[in-house]
Amino acid sequence: MSKLLSRNPASPLFEEENAAPAPVPFSVALTPVTRGELAGQDAGAETSGPRGLAGFFGRYGLFTGIVALPCIVAGLFFGLIAAGQYASETKFIVRSASSGGDSVLSMLGQAPGLSRAADETHAVGAFIRSRDMAAELEKDGILRPILAREEADFITRFPNVYSRDNAESLFKAYLRKVDVDVDTSSGITTMRVFAYRPDDAQELSRRIIERSEAFINRLNVRAHKDAISYAEMLVRESTDRLAQTERRLAEYRNREMIIDPAKESAASLETLAKISTEISRMEAGLAQQIAQTPDNPTIGSSRERVRTLRNELEKLRRSVAGDERSIASKLEGFERLSLEREFAAKGLGAALIELEKARQFAQTQRIYLQTIVASNSADTPAYPLRLLMIALVAGIALTIFWTIKSLIDIILEHQA
Repeated sequence: MSKLLSRNPASPLFEEENAAPAPVPFSVALTPVTRGELAGQDAGAETSGPRGLAGFFGRYGLFTGIVALPCIVAGLFFGLIAAGQYASETKFIVRSASSGGDSVLSMLGQAPGLSRAADETHAVGAFIRSRDMAAELEKDGILRPILAREEADFITRFPNVYSRDNAESLFKAYLRKVDVDVDTSSGITTMRVFAYRPDDAQELSRRIIERSEAFINRLNVRAHKDAISYAEMLVRESTDRLAQTERRLAEYRNREMIIDPAKESAASLETLAKISTEISRMEAGLAQQIAQTPDNPTIGSSRERVRTLRNELEKLRRSVAGDERSIASKLEGFERLSLEREFAAKGLGAALIELEKARQFAQTQRIYLQTIVASNSADTPAYPLRLLMIALVAGIALTIFWTIKSLIDIILEHQA
């Protein structure tokens, strides 16, 4: 009965069963959630985590990759890993000592002076940063241990992670440790040597100076040998030239059967003068004799004597000039050979003077390497400049970042 009443819409029971639920109080709505509800929320948070990380890198990935990571790496390397390098500085000048005179007497009488040797200065600088210097230091057994100290970091040490243990890599590592600067105005050369220990930098700098002085001495010896060898060659050539001229002159004398045409021509001219004088005197006497005693029997003999003297005079004249076998024709060749002999003798004399000057040059003109500031032992490392390098990396990274970001903004603006 009650069921029928409850199903009857007119019944009060039906109205109570289908009435709207009462509103929940505010205190009931703020009740704590159950453990199951918390587990459901945690699961939802886990599903949303990767999307949040992707969103972060999508927004800040460019800045992180170009600026943040390089700055962190630079800070770690220059702040914690990079080994300190100590610098030892040396200053020297290359001078040339010369007498300033050209002649042998001036070279002997004048004291030598000092002047800058510009060419030799650049030669020493090139030798310091050469493979020969690295090879000599390696032969001394000091270069490789200095470059492989335990204080060195894994990048600047030799050998390291990216360089091979060979002569070329050793030379490149040596170049990174030695810096040479030549002041062309003053001629002073400044050399800075870097090492992981201050004593190593000082010792390496001292060895380089010793090797440079040996190089200067080799230049001196080579210059002296070249000067003396050249002067001796000139002496030999001049001696040979003079000997050849003397031999040609002797052959000419034997062929022409004459000793000195000039002297012989002078003697012949003197004889000609005497014969001419005698002929004139005899002709004068003969004319007087004919005038006074025309029938004198000696007139014939006097005429014969005058004719003989004239024939002798004519023959003597032809021997002096006017014939292929005359003294005048022989005098030309003789004077030419005599002139060549004179020039050869003067050349030999000049070569002997040059040889003496070269020997004096070897004794009085030399090249010196004079140390101005000796190598020192540093108290603090000179490199790396840690804060400066970190700031430099940060500046370059920011510049690249803003450049790329500006390009991306421009592209997106054009696409919009």
